[in-house]
Amino acid sequence: MLPDFSLRELELLKLFQALGPAGQKECLEYIKYLLSKQYKRELNLAIFNNNLLQNLLRGLLHLVQKEDFDIMLAQKRMMQIKELYYAIFADIHNRYSELVEDLDTSEIVREFGQNNFSQVETAFISGDINRIRYEIIEFFQQYERLARKKDSRHVMAV
Repeated sequence: MLPDFSLRELELLKLFQALGPAGQKECLEYIKYLLSKQYKRELNLAIFNNNLLQNLLRGLLHLVQKEDFDIMLAQKRMMQIKELYYAIFADIHNRYSELVEDLDTSEIVREFGQNNFSQVETAFISGDINRIRYEIIEFFQQYERLARKKDSRHVMAV
């Protein structure tokens, strides 16, 4: 049983077949480059322009801005945010890593997640309500900054 190909896909196959070995290799490298660019763009959009993540973060921010907030509830909400963040990351990364060997992860997304979740977890371990509040506010502000930053939405070719 043959798969159904669109006219565009058939055209690409025909053109690719017409290339010599060096041209085919170059074409494949360029396609992988384009996929890497698309991966970073899609990942940044999925993380930093995600309504659910933004709403969860805003809810957590409002919770910790109260004078005496429930630390356990804040910690539970932060775990939900972390799980969603990394689930989105894993979904997109797995989809593209099947297509591109040695896929370079998005530095912005990876470092933001590692650094900020670690800081907030350390604050929760300390039990210091002011430090927890500070780290969550800092997390929210950095997230918002990246969501507004043009570079987090668009990856330009070098």
